[in-house]
Amino acid sequence: MFMRRGTRGTRSTVVAALPLAALATVTACGNEKAPGTVEVGGAPVTGVHWSVDSMTVDGRTTRAPGGAYLEFVSDERVRGDYGCNHFDAEARVTDDSVDLGRSATTMMQCTDKKVRAFEKSLARALADRNTVKAAGDDDRLTLTRANGDTVTLTKGERRDAPLTGTKWQLTTVYSDDVAQSVPKGAQGRAGLVFGKDGHVSARLGCNSARAAAKVADGHITFGPLAGTKMGCFGAAAEVEKTMRNVLEGRASYDVQGDALTLNAPDGTGIGLTATTG
Repeated sequence: MFMRRGTRGTRSTVVAALPLAALATVTACGNEKAPGTVEVGGAPVTGVHWSVDSMTVDGRTTRAPGGAYLEFVSDERVRGDYGCNHFDAEARVTDDSVDLGRSATTMMQCTDKKVRAFEKSLARALADRNTVKAAGDDDRLTLTRANGDTVTLTKGERRDAPLTGTKWQLTTVYSDDVAQSVPKGAQGRAGLVFGKDGHVSARLGCNSARAAAKVADGHITFGPLAGTKMGCFGAAAEVEKTMRNVLEGRASYDVQGDALTLNAPDGTGIGLTATTG
Protein backbone atom coordinates (compact mmCIF):
# COMPACT_ATOMS: atom_id res chain seq x y z
CA MET A 1 0.00 0.00 0.00
CA PHE A 2 1.29 3.39 -0.92
CA MET A 3 1.10 7.01 0.17
CA ARG A 4 -0.81 8.87 2.78
CA ARG A 5 -3.41 11.48 2.39
CA GLY A 6 -21.38 13.76 8.09
CA THR A 7 -21.31 11.66 5.16
CA ARG A 8 -21.97 11.28 1.53
CA GLY A 9 -23.08 7.85 2.58
CA THR A 10 -22.30 5.49 5.42
CA ARG A 11 -18.54 5.50 5.84
CA SER A 12 -16.67 2.38 6.74
CA THR A 13 -13.17 3.48 5.89
CA VAL A 14 -10.04 1.55 5.07
CA VAL A 15 -7.21 2.36 2.68
CA ALA A 16 -6.18 0.19 -0.24
CA ALA A 17 -3.53 0.41 -2.92
CA LEU A 18 -4.71 0.63 -6.51
CA PRO A 19 -2.65 0.43 -9.70
CA LEU A 20 -3.28 3.86 -11.22
CA ALA A 21 -1.44 3.95 -14.53
CA ALA A 22 -2.97 6.44 -16.92
CA LEU A 23 -0.69 8.34 -19.26
CA ALA A 24 -2.20 11.70 -20.14
CA THR A 25 -0.92 13.82 -23.01
CA VAL A 26 -2.06 17.30 -22.10
CA THR A 27 -2.73 20.51 -23.97
CA ALA A 28 -4.28 23.50 -22.21
CA CYS A 29 -4.78 27.22 -22.73
CA GLY A 30 -4.92 30.13 -20.31
CA ASN A 31 -2.98 33.16 -19.15
CA GLU A 32 -2.77 32.72 -15.38
CA LYS A 33 0.64 31.65 -14.16
CA ALA A 34 1.73 30.46 -10.75
CA PRO A 35 5.41 30.34 -9.75
CA GLY A 36 6.75 26.85 -9.18
CA THR A 37 4.05 25.02 -11.10
CA VAL A 38 4.28 22.86 -14.20
CA GLU A 39 2.55 24.60 -17.09
CA VAL A 40 0.78 22.99 -20.01
CA GLY A 41 0.08 25.19 -23.00
CA GLY A 42 0.96 28.24 -20.91
CA ALA A 43 -1.50 27.45 -18.12
CA PRO A 44 -0.56 25.94 -14.74
CA VAL A 45 -1.65 22.37 -14.04
CA THR A 46 0.20 21.63 -10.82
CA GLY A 47 -0.75 23.66 -7.79
CA VAL A 48 -4.28 24.04 -9.16
CA HIS A 49 -7.51 22.66 -7.70
CA TRP A 50 -9.40 21.05 -10.59
CA SER A 51 -13.07 20.44 -9.80
CA VAL A 52 -14.60 17.57 -11.77
CA ASP A 53 -17.47 19.12 -13.70
CA SER A 54 -18.85 16.18 -15.67
CA MET A 55 -18.06 12.87 -17.33
CA THR A 56 -19.23 11.60 -20.70
CA VAL A 57 -19.35 7.82 -21.10
CA ASP A 58 -20.75 6.15 -24.23
CA GLY A 59 -22.12 9.49 -25.35
CA ARG A 60 -24.01 10.13 -22.13
CA THR A 61 -22.93 13.09 -19.97
CA THR A 62 -23.32 12.96 -16.18
CA ARG A 63 -22.72 15.88 -13.86
CA ALA A 64 -20.18 15.21 -11.12
CA PRO A 65 -21.32 15.09 -7.49
CA GLY A 66 -20.23 18.04 -5.38
CA GLY A 67 -16.74 17.68 -4.02
CA ALA A 68 -15.20 15.57 -6.80
CA TYR A 69 -11.80 17.00 -7.74
CA LEU A 70 -8.20 16.41 -8.82
CA GLU A 71 -5.25 18.36 -7.47
CA PHE A 72 -1.71 17.92 -8.75
CA VAL A 73 0.13 18.79 -5.55
CA SER A 74 3.46 18.69 -7.36
CA ASP A 75 4.94 17.12 -10.47
CA GLU A 76 5.23 13.87 -8.48
CA ARG A 77 1.91 13.64 -6.66
CA VAL A 78 -1.83 13.97 -7.30
CA ARG A 79 -4.70 13.63 -4.88
CA GLY A 80 -8.41 14.08 -5.14
CA ASP A 81 -11.93 12.88 -4.52
CA TYR A 82 -13.91 10.58 -6.80
CA GLY A 83 -17.19 11.89 -5.38
CA CYS A 84 -17.22 9.96 -2.12
CA ASN A 85 -13.80 8.37 -1.69
CA HIS A 86 -10.44 10.14 -1.54
CA PHE A 87 -7.31 9.02 -3.39
CA ASP A 88 -3.65 9.94 -3.26
CA ALA A 89 -1.31 8.81 -6.05
CA GLU A 90 2.14 9.04 -7.53
CA ALA A 91 2.33 11.23 -10.61
CA ARG A 92 4.88 12.38 -13.17
CA VAL A 93 3.78 15.71 -14.55
CA THR A 94 5.63 17.41 -17.41
CA ASP A 95 4.71 20.19 -19.81
CA ASP A 96 2.93 17.75 -22.12
CA SER A 97 1.97 14.67 -20.09
CA VAL A 98 0.67 13.34 -16.80
CA ASP A 99 1.59 9.80 -15.84
CA LEU A 100 -0.33 8.54 -12.80
CA GLY A 101 1.16 5.70 -10.78
CA ARG A 102 0.30 3.72 -7.65
CA SER A 103 -2.31 5.18 -5.34
CA ALA A 104 -3.98 4.78 -1.99
CA THR A 105 -7.72 5.28 -1.71
CA THR A 106 -10.30 5.23 1.03
CA MET A 107 -13.08 2.66 0.76
CA MET A 108 -16.17 4.35 2.11
CA GLN A 109 -19.53 2.62 1.85
CA CYS A 110 -21.40 5.38 0.06
CA THR A 111 -25.15 4.87 0.08
CA ASP A 112 -26.04 7.22 -2.79
CA LYS A 113 -26.27 5.03 -5.91
CA LYS A 114 -25.63 7.90 -8.33
CA VAL A 115 -22.50 8.94 -6.45
CA ARG A 116 -21.26 5.32 -6.37
CA ALA A 117 -21.83 4.94 -10.10
CA PHE A 118 -20.06 8.20 -10.95
CA GLU A 119 -16.99 7.58 -8.85
CA LYS A 120 -16.68 4.04 -10.20
CA SER A 121 -16.56 5.46 -13.74
CA LEU A 122 -14.12 8.22 -12.76
CA ALA A 123 -11.81 5.81 -10.95
CA ARG A 124 -11.86 3.52 -13.99
CA ALA A 125 -11.01 6.42 -16.31
CA LEU A 126 -8.04 7.45 -14.19
CA ALA A 127 -6.83 3.90 -13.63
CA ASP A 128 -7.12 2.80 -17.27
CA ARG A 129 -3.78 2.02 -18.91
CA ASN A 130 -4.85 3.64 -22.20
CA THR A 131 -3.48 7.02 -23.21
CA VAL A 132 -5.73 9.87 -22.10
CA LYS A 133 -5.45 12.99 -24.22
CA ALA A 134 -6.37 16.38 -22.82
CA ALA A 135 -7.24 19.81 -24.16
CA GLY A 136 -8.51 22.98 -22.59
CA ASP A 137 -9.13 26.68 -22.79
CA ASP A 138 -9.15 29.34 -20.12
CA ASP A 139 -10.08 27.59 -16.86
CA ARG A 140 -11.08 24.20 -18.26
CA LEU A 141 -9.26 20.93 -18.84
CA THR A 142 -10.81 17.97 -20.67
CA LEU A 143 -9.36 14.45 -20.45
CA THR A 144 -10.32 12.13 -23.30
CA ARG A 145 -9.77 8.39 -23.27
CA ALA A 146 -8.99 6.38 -26.38
CA ASN A 147 -12.60 5.13 -26.52
CA GLY A 148 -13.95 8.69 -26.58
CA ASP A 149 -15.05 8.95 -22.95
CA THR A 150 -14.23 12.33 -21.43
CA VAL A 151 -13.77 13.95 -18.04
CA THR A 152 -14.23 17.72 -17.87
CA LEU A 153 -12.51 19.68 -15.12
CA THR A 154 -12.84 23.32 -14.09
CA LYS A 155 -10.24 25.39 -12.29
CA GLY A 156 -11.71 26.35 -8.96
CA GLU A 157 -11.01 27.35 -5.41
CA ARG A 158 -10.57 24.60 -2.85
CA ARG A 159 -12.49 25.04 0.36
CA ASP A 160 -10.61 23.58 3.29
CA ALA A 161 -12.45 22.39 6.38
CA PRO A 162 -11.48 24.47 9.43
CA LEU A 163 -9.00 22.76 11.72
CA THR A 164 -10.82 24.02 14.82
CA GLY A 165 -14.32 22.78 15.57
CA THR A 166 -14.33 20.05 12.91
CA LYS A 167 -14.87 16.43 13.89
CA TRP A 168 -11.91 14.58 12.37
CA GLN A 169 -12.23 10.81 12.03
CA LEU A 170 -9.13 8.65 11.65
CA THR A 171 -8.96 7.05 8.20
CA THR A 172 -5.27 6.25 7.69
CA VAL A 173 -2.15 5.39 9.64
CA TYR A 174 1.22 5.44 7.93
CA SER A 175 4.95 5.28 8.35
CA ASP A 176 7.46 6.79 5.93
CA ASP A 177 4.82 7.32 3.18
CA VAL A 178 3.46 3.77 3.47
CA ALA A 179 -0.26 3.90 4.17
CA GLN A 180 -2.06 1.19 6.08
CA SER A 181 -5.75 0.57 6.43
CA VAL A 182 -7.41 1.31 9.74
CA PRO A 183 -7.83 -2.18 11.24
CA LYS A 184 -11.39 -3.45 11.11
CA GLY A 185 -11.64 -3.65 14.87
CA ALA A 186 -10.70 0.01 15.23
CA GLN A 187 -12.70 1.68 12.46
CA GLY A 188 -14.74 4.62 13.68
CA ARG A 189 -13.14 4.49 17.14
CA ALA A 190 -10.46 7.16 16.75
CA GLY A 191 -10.61 10.85 15.95
CA LEU A 192 -9.85 14.41 17.02
CA VAL A 193 -11.63 17.69 17.72
CA PHE A 194 -9.60 20.87 18.13
CA GLY A 195 -11.38 23.33 20.39
CA LYS A 196 -11.28 27.12 20.37
CA ASP A 197 -9.86 26.95 23.91
CA GLY A 198 -6.49 25.73 22.60
CA HIS A 199 -7.03 22.06 23.46
CA VAL A 200 -7.63 18.90 21.46
CA SER A 201 -10.04 16.16 22.48
CA ALA A 202 -8.97 12.77 21.20
CA ARG A 203 -10.50 9.35 20.81
CA LEU A 204 -7.39 7.21 20.58
CA GLY A 205 -8.92 3.90 19.55
CA CYS A 206 -9.56 2.64 23.06
CA ASN A 207 -9.04 5.49 25.52
CA SER A 208 -10.13 9.12 25.39
CA ALA A 209 -7.75 11.98 26.19
CA ARG A 210 -7.33 15.72 26.13
CA ALA A 211 -4.25 17.91 25.69
CA ALA A 212 -3.19 21.49 25.03
CA ALA A 213 -2.63 22.13 21.32
CA LYS A 214 -0.77 25.20 20.10
CA VAL A 215 -1.05 25.83 16.35
CA ALA A 216 1.65 27.88 14.60
CA ASP A 217 3.65 27.87 11.35
CA GLY A 218 2.22 24.65 9.95
CA HIS A 219 2.84 22.73 13.17
CA ILE A 220 0.87 21.77 16.25
CA THR A 221 2.64 21.47 19.58
CA PHE A 222 0.78 19.10 21.90
CA GLY A 223 0.96 19.11 25.66
CA PRO A 224 0.81 15.92 27.77
CA LEU A 225 -2.24 13.75 27.08
CA ALA A 226 -4.53 13.31 30.07
CA GLY A 227 -7.44 10.89 30.01
CA THR A 228 -8.73 7.40 30.65
CA LYS A 229 -6.36 4.52 31.26
CA MET A 230 -8.18 1.41 30.14
CA GLY A 231 -6.22 -1.62 29.02
CA CYS A 232 -6.31 -1.90 25.21
CA PHE A 233 -5.88 -5.00 23.09
CA GLY A 234 -5.73 -5.95 19.44
CA ALA A 235 -6.40 -3.50 16.63
CA ALA A 236 -7.55 -0.73 18.96
CA ALA A 237 -4.27 -0.94 20.87
CA GLU A 238 -2.22 -0.63 17.67
CA VAL A 239 -4.18 2.41 16.52
CA GLU A 240 -3.89 4.00 19.95
CA LYS A 241 -0.12 3.50 19.95
CA THR A 242 0.17 5.40 16.66
CA MET A 243 -2.21 8.12 17.79
CA ARG A 244 -0.28 8.70 21.01
CA ASN A 245 3.01 8.83 19.14
CA VAL A 246 1.76 11.53 16.75
CA LEU A 247 0.10 13.54 19.52
CA GLU A 248 3.26 13.79 21.60
CA GLY A 249 5.30 16.96 21.23
CA ARG A 250 5.40 18.80 17.89
CA ALA A 251 3.82 17.51 14.68
CA SER A 252 3.40 19.10 11.25
CA TYR A 253 -0.13 19.32 9.89
CA ASP A 254 -1.81 19.88 6.54
CA VAL A 255 -5.48 20.44 5.69
CA GLN A 256 -6.57 19.81 2.10
CA GLY A 257 -10.31 20.02 1.56
CA ASP A 258 -11.86 17.71 4.14
CA ALA A 259 -8.63 15.77 4.73
CA LEU A 260 -6.19 16.39 7.59
CA THR A 261 -2.75 14.82 7.97
CA LEU A 262 -0.53 14.98 11.05
CA ASN A 263 3.12 13.94 10.78
CA ALA A 264 5.43 13.15 13.66
CA PRO A 265 9.18 13.82 13.38
CA ASP A 266 9.95 10.09 13.29
CA GLY A 267 7.94 9.58 10.06
CA THR A 268 4.78 8.12 11.55
CA GLY A 269 1.55 9.90 10.87
CA ILE A 270 -2.21 9.80 10.71
CA GLY A 271 -4.77 10.84 8.11
CA LEU A 272 -8.23 12.01 9.14
CA THR A 273 -11.39 13.01 7.32
CA ALA A 274 -13.88 15.70 8.32
CA THR A 275 -17.25 14.27 9.26
CA THR A 276 -20.66 15.71 9.99
CA GLY A 277 -23.15 14.70 12.64
